[in-house]
Amino acid sequence: MKLEKREITLNEKDSLKDIYYLETLLLSEYGDKQDGFRKETENAFENLEKEIRAEKELVDKLLKRA
Repeated sequence: MKLEKREITLNEKDSLKDIYYLETLLLSEYGDKQDGFRKETENAFENLEKEIRAEKELVDKLLKRA
């Protein structure tokens, strides 16, 4: 069965929304987990949070184009 272009676009948009919501969830989890750990672990959480924020901005741009 061949998908129409419109159906493919909707699938891409849905996938991007899923990624965006997952990254939002990850950011909240990293934010909740930063206290009470060793400094190295807290730094790792901060670095991961920065990476997720950058990815989330990219996904947001892609969503606006989709």
